[in-house]
Amino acid sequence: MIQNPIYFSNILILSRRKILTIIFVLSCFGSYTYSGITTIPIDAFAKSNEALILQNLNNNHFNIYYLTPISYLKITPEKNTKPPTPSEAIMNKGIIKSKRLANFLINTNKNIDFNYAQLLAIIYIEEANHEGVNPDIAFAQMCLETGFLRFDGTVDQHQNNFCGLGVTGNGEKGHKFNSTLEGVRAHIQHLKAYASTNKLNNKLIDKRFNFVKRGCATHIDDLTGKWAVDVKYDHKIRNLLNRLYSYSS
Repeated sequence: MIQNPIYFSNILILSRRKILTIIFVLSCFGSYTYSGITTIPIDAFAKSNEALILQNLNNNHFNIYYLTPISYLKITPEKNTKPPTPSEAIMNKGIIKSKRLANFLINTNKNIDFNYAQLLAIIYIEEANHEGVNPDIAFAQMCLETGFLRFDGTVDQHQNNFCGLGVTGNGEKGHKFNSTLEGVRAHIQHLKAYASTNKLNNKLIDKRFNFVKRGCATHIDDLTGKWAVDVKYDHKIRNLLNRLYSYSS
Protein backbone atom coordinates (compact mmCIF):
# COMPACT_ATOMS: atom_id res chain seq x y z
CA MET A 1 0.00 0.00 0.00
CA ILE A 2 1.38 3.41 -0.93
CA GLN A 3 1.08 5.83 1.92
CA ASN A 4 -0.26 9.31 1.52
CA PRO A 5 2.42 11.59 0.00
CA ILE A 6 1.23 14.42 2.29
CA TYR A 7 2.34 12.31 5.25
CA PHE A 8 5.93 12.07 3.90
CA SER A 9 5.89 15.79 3.15
CA ASN A 10 4.97 16.64 6.73
CA ILE A 11 7.72 14.37 8.07
CA LEU A 12 10.25 16.03 5.80
CA ILE A 13 9.20 19.52 6.95
CA LEU A 14 9.40 18.51 10.62
CA SER A 15 12.85 16.98 10.09
CA ARG A 16 14.13 20.13 8.48
CA ARG A 17 12.79 22.21 11.36
CA LYS A 18 14.54 19.99 13.90
CA ILE A 19 17.82 20.20 12.01
CA LEU A 20 17.61 23.99 11.79
CA THR A 21 16.78 24.23 15.49
CA ILE A 22 19.77 22.08 16.44
CA ILE A 23 22.09 24.16 14.23
CA PHE A 24 20.77 27.37 15.80
CA VAL A 25 21.27 26.15 19.39
CA LEU A 26 24.79 24.90 18.63
CA SER A 27 25.71 28.22 17.08
CA CYS A 28 24.58 30.05 20.22
CA PHE A 29 26.79 28.20 22.74
CA GLY A 30 29.56 30.75 22.42
CA SER A 31 27.32 33.77 22.91
CA TYR A 32 24.53 32.65 25.23
CA THR A 33 24.27 31.03 28.61
CA TYR A 34 21.43 29.60 30.64
CA SER A 35 20.23 31.71 33.55
CA GLY A 36 17.87 30.68 36.32
CA ILE A 37 15.22 33.02 37.62
CA THR A 38 12.48 32.59 40.15
CA THR A 39 10.44 35.64 39.28
CA ILE A 40 9.15 36.94 35.98
CA PRO A 41 7.35 40.28 35.84
CA ILE A 42 3.73 39.77 34.92
CA ASP A 43 1.60 42.52 33.54
CA ALA A 44 -0.88 43.37 36.27
CA PHE A 45 -3.61 43.75 33.67
CA ALA A 46 -2.87 40.57 31.68
CA LYS A 47 -5.62 37.93 31.96
CA SER A 48 -4.41 35.37 29.47
CA ASN A 49 -3.87 31.72 30.38
CA GLU A 50 -0.14 32.14 29.77
CA ALA A 51 0.05 34.91 32.35
CA LEU A 52 -1.83 32.81 34.91
CA ILE A 53 0.46 29.81 34.32
CA LEU A 54 3.60 31.89 34.78
CA GLN A 55 2.14 33.42 37.91
CA ASN A 56 1.45 29.98 39.35
CA LEU A 57 4.96 28.84 38.56
CA ASN A 58 6.38 31.85 40.35
CA ASN A 59 4.23 31.25 43.38
CA ASN A 60 5.51 27.68 43.59
CA HIS A 61 9.14 28.84 43.28
CA PHE A 62 9.88 26.82 40.15
CA ASN A 63 13.01 27.77 38.24
CA ILE A 64 12.33 28.95 34.71
CA TYR A 65 15.30 29.03 32.36
CA TYR A 66 15.81 31.32 29.47
CA LEU A 67 18.63 32.23 27.13
CA THR A 68 20.54 35.35 28.15
CA PRO A 69 23.24 37.00 26.03
CA ILE A 70 26.60 36.64 27.75
CA SER A 71 27.23 40.36 27.19
CA TYR A 72 24.50 41.13 29.75
CA LEU A 73 26.55 39.37 32.43
CA LYS A 74 29.59 41.58 31.98
CA ILE A 75 30.23 43.93 34.89
CA THR A 76 30.27 47.54 33.79
CA PRO A 77 33.04 49.43 35.59
CA GLU A 78 31.89 52.37 37.69
CA LYS A 79 32.60 55.76 36.25
CA ASN A 80 34.83 58.06 38.24
CA THR A 81 32.51 60.95 38.97
CA LYS A 82 34.03 64.25 39.98
CA PRO A 83 32.70 65.91 43.14
CA PRO A 84 30.30 68.79 42.45
CA THR A 85 31.75 72.27 42.44
CA PRO A 86 30.72 74.12 45.61
CA SER A 87 28.93 77.42 45.26
CA GLU A 88 30.86 80.41 46.57
CA ALA A 89 27.72 82.54 46.97
CA ILE A 90 27.00 83.02 50.66
CA MET A 91 23.26 83.38 50.10
CA ASN A 92 22.60 80.00 48.51
CA LYS A 93 21.52 76.45 49.26
CA GLY A 94 23.93 73.81 50.54
CA ILE A 95 23.99 70.19 49.39
CA ILE A 96 25.95 68.38 52.13
CA LYS A 97 23.88 66.34 54.61
CA SER A 98 24.33 66.69 58.36
CA LYS A 99 25.93 63.27 58.82
CA ARG A 100 28.56 64.09 56.21
CA LEU A 101 29.29 67.41 57.88
CA ALA A 102 29.70 65.66 61.22
CA ASN A 103 31.96 62.97 59.78
CA PHE A 104 34.09 65.61 58.05
CA LEU A 105 34.55 67.38 61.38
CA ILE A 106 35.41 64.20 63.29
CA ASN A 107 37.75 63.02 60.54
CA THR A 108 40.06 65.93 61.43
CA ASN A 109 39.42 66.10 65.17
CA LYS A 110 39.03 62.61 66.62
CA ASN A 111 38.33 63.98 70.11
CA ILE A 112 34.89 65.30 69.22
CA ASP A 113 31.85 63.35 70.39
CA PHE A 114 29.89 62.21 67.34
CA ASN A 115 26.50 63.07 68.88
CA TYR A 116 27.64 66.63 69.49
CA ALA A 117 29.12 66.89 65.99
CA GLN A 118 25.86 65.61 64.52
CA LEU A 119 23.82 68.05 66.60
CA LEU A 120 26.05 70.95 65.58
CA ALA A 121 25.73 70.01 61.89
CA ILE A 122 21.93 69.80 62.13
CA ILE A 123 21.73 73.21 63.82
CA TYR A 124 23.95 74.77 61.15
CA ILE A 125 21.78 73.41 58.34
CA GLU A 126 18.49 74.42 59.98
CA GLU A 127 19.63 77.91 60.98
CA ALA A 128 21.29 78.60 57.63
CA ASN A 129 18.30 77.39 55.64
CA HIS A 130 15.98 79.56 57.71
CA GLU A 131 17.97 82.69 56.81
CA GLY A 132 18.84 81.66 53.23
CA VAL A 133 22.55 81.28 53.99
CA ASN A 134 24.63 78.49 52.45
CA PRO A 135 25.22 76.01 55.34
CA ASP A 136 28.18 74.41 53.55
CA ILE A 137 30.07 77.71 53.57
CA ALA A 138 29.07 78.50 57.15
CA PHE A 139 30.20 75.08 58.37
CA ALA A 140 33.53 75.35 56.54
CA GLN A 141 34.07 78.79 58.05
CA MET A 142 33.31 77.39 61.52
CA CYS A 143 35.96 74.70 60.98
CA LEU A 144 38.47 77.40 60.06
CA GLU A 145 37.63 79.79 62.90
CA THR A 146 37.61 77.14 65.65
CA GLY A 147 40.35 74.87 64.31
CA PHE A 148 37.80 72.05 63.89
CA LEU A 149 36.47 72.75 67.41
CA ARG A 150 39.90 72.59 69.01
CA PHE A 151 39.55 76.25 70.04
CA ASP A 152 43.30 76.70 70.08
CA GLY A 153 43.05 80.41 69.29
CA THR A 154 41.62 83.37 71.16
CA VAL A 155 38.09 82.05 71.76
CA ASP A 156 37.44 79.40 74.42
CA GLN A 157 35.15 76.42 73.95
CA HIS A 158 32.67 77.44 76.67
CA GLN A 159 31.87 80.69 74.80
CA ASN A 160 29.83 78.91 72.08
CA ASN A 161 31.38 81.40 69.68
CA PHE A 162 31.95 79.54 66.39
CA CYS A 163 33.13 82.38 64.15
CA GLY A 164 35.25 84.71 66.28
CA LEU A 165 32.50 87.29 66.82
CA GLY A 166 33.77 90.26 68.79
CA VAL A 167 37.43 89.25 68.58
CA THR A 168 39.08 92.54 67.67
CA GLY A 169 42.62 91.88 68.85
CA ASN A 170 44.58 92.99 71.92
CA GLY A 171 43.53 89.86 73.81
CA GLU A 172 39.81 90.51 73.34
CA LYS A 173 38.07 87.14 73.82
CA GLY A 174 34.92 88.00 71.85
CA HIS A 175 31.28 87.38 72.64
CA LYS A 176 29.86 84.56 74.72
CA PHE A 177 26.55 82.83 73.95
CA ASN A 178 24.35 80.81 76.27
CA SER A 179 24.03 77.73 74.05
CA THR A 180 25.25 76.05 70.89
CA LEU A 181 22.05 77.13 69.15
CA GLU A 182 22.58 80.80 70.02
CA GLY A 183 26.21 80.67 68.93
CA VAL A 184 25.35 79.14 65.55
CA ARG A 185 22.45 81.55 65.04
CA ALA A 186 24.72 84.54 65.70
CA HIS A 187 27.22 83.19 63.14
CA ILE A 188 24.53 82.74 60.49
CA GLN A 189 23.09 86.19 61.19
CA HIS A 190 26.51 87.80 60.86
CA LEU A 191 27.07 86.08 57.50
CA LYS A 192 23.67 87.30 56.34
CA ALA A 193 24.56 90.83 57.41
CA TYR A 194 27.55 90.73 55.06
CA ALA A 195 25.89 88.92 52.16
CA SER A 196 22.35 90.30 52.05
CA THR A 197 20.20 93.34 52.72
CA ASN A 198 17.15 91.27 53.63
CA LYS A 199 15.78 91.34 57.16
CA LEU A 200 16.36 88.50 59.61
CA ASN A 201 13.76 85.78 60.09
CA ASN A 202 14.80 84.99 63.67
CA LYS A 203 15.24 87.25 66.67
CA LEU A 204 18.52 89.17 66.54
CA ILE A 205 21.30 87.43 68.50
CA ASP A 206 24.38 88.82 66.74
CA LYS A 207 25.52 91.86 68.77
CA ARG A 208 27.63 93.13 65.87
CA PHE A 209 24.95 92.78 63.19
CA ASN A 210 24.30 96.51 62.93
CA PHE A 211 28.00 97.34 62.62
CA VAL A 212 28.19 95.62 59.23
CA LYS A 213 27.62 97.36 55.92
CA ARG A 214 24.79 95.23 54.63
CA GLY A 215 25.37 93.30 51.40
CA CYS A 216 29.07 94.19 51.12
CA ALA A 217 30.28 90.57 50.79
CA THR A 218 28.09 88.31 48.70
CA HIS A 219 30.79 85.71 47.93
CA ILE A 220 33.63 84.00 49.78
CA ASP A 221 36.37 86.18 48.27
CA ASP A 222 34.56 89.31 49.49
CA LEU A 223 35.12 88.27 53.13
CA THR A 224 38.87 88.89 52.91
CA GLY A 225 39.69 92.26 54.42
CA LYS A 226 36.15 92.61 55.80
CA TRP A 227 35.45 89.63 58.00
CA ALA A 228 39.16 89.05 58.67
CA VAL A 229 42.37 90.92 57.87
CA ASP A 230 44.06 87.70 56.72
CA VAL A 231 44.83 88.18 53.01
CA LYS A 232 44.37 84.45 52.45
CA TYR A 233 41.10 84.20 54.37
CA ASP A 234 38.95 83.40 51.33
CA HIS A 235 41.51 80.87 50.06
CA LYS A 236 41.41 79.03 53.38
CA ILE A 237 37.61 78.81 53.39
CA ARG A 238 37.59 77.74 49.74
CA ASN A 239 40.15 75.04 50.44
CA LEU A 240 38.08 73.67 53.33
CA LEU A 241 34.93 73.81 51.22
CA ASN A 242 36.58 71.84 48.41
CA ARG A 243 37.86 69.29 50.93
CA LEU A 244 34.35 68.96 52.33
CA TYR A 245 32.86 68.30 48.88
CA SER A 246 35.60 65.84 47.94
CA TYR A 247 35.15 63.99 51.24
CA SER A 248 31.37 63.84 50.85
CA SER A 249 31.55 62.52 47.29
